[in-house]
Amino acid sequence: FLQTGGQGCSAAMAHHTKGSHCPGMTDAEYRTEFSIWSLTQSPLIVDTDVRNMTAVMKAALLNEEILEIHQSTDTPPGEFLAYWPCSEPTRCQVWGRKLNESAWLVALTNLGRKAHKISLDFSHLDWTKSDRAVPRDVWAHGFLEPAVGAFTSEVASHDTTLVILAKNDN
Repeated sequence: FLQTGGQGCSAAMAHHTKGSHCPGMTDAEYRTEFSIWSLTQSPLIVDTDVRNMTAVMKAALLNEEILEIHQSTDTPPGEFLAYWPCSEPTRCQVWGRKLNESAWLVALTNLGRKAHKISLDFSHLDWTKSDRAVPRDVWAHGFLEPAVGAFTSEVASHDTTLVILAKNDN
């Protein structure tokens, strides 16, 4: 399960943490934990005063698109698909959950100390190199440039790019 929020930390502890979050998580780390939580359909415990949430907490906990995918039982939970070979071994990861015959929820996760370009080769989805997909950024609620054979994103340190890849036969 995912415990998120961290409400209840002492003022002294909060003073020594990165940013305004307790227990010291950055916005990128909140997005990463929530992305993997949604993809794997893990239970959630909200451990914060919901009357006093930060902007990233609201973006996560009130993101209807992510919540709808998480709550759907039409397909099995997602899983780790592959490591992407970046300069920090095992720190660049690809996770995925098949949503239907032509769409996947994909998380490109960077657990490293610096930004990395991370790619998902469509072969991990049982698609071909000629398959074309339209990525939808689930955090930004917008479509990205179509991808053919692979999807690549520049991912900041400790952050995750979360997209729905929908195969487009056109």
